[in-house]
Amino acid sequence: MFAALAADRVATMALLLVVGLAIIGVVVAVLARTVLVKVVAAVALFALAAAVWIQRAALDDCVQQIEVTATGTSGAPPCEFLGLKVDVKAP
Repeated sequence: MFAALAADRVATMALLLVVGLAIIGVVVAVLARTVLVKVVAAVALFALAAAVWIQRAALDDCVQQIEVTATGTSGAPPCEFLGLKVDVKAP
């Protein structure tokens, strides 16, 4: 279905996604008229940003584990980010 992505590109995309969610949060806070809409939008965007950040940390841990064992991707379980397989090149 999807081709595997490189770990370094996924980490960069995750950071950009967190920054983008923060910008969207600011725009929603400025444009939303009621407090309830602002609170719901802030909670939803914070949850999305937290999920992306946690997945990024898990990806970093997986990459470090593969680098420490130096077995490459064949002997180690594949790394994933939000359910997508990520290619990790062994040193």
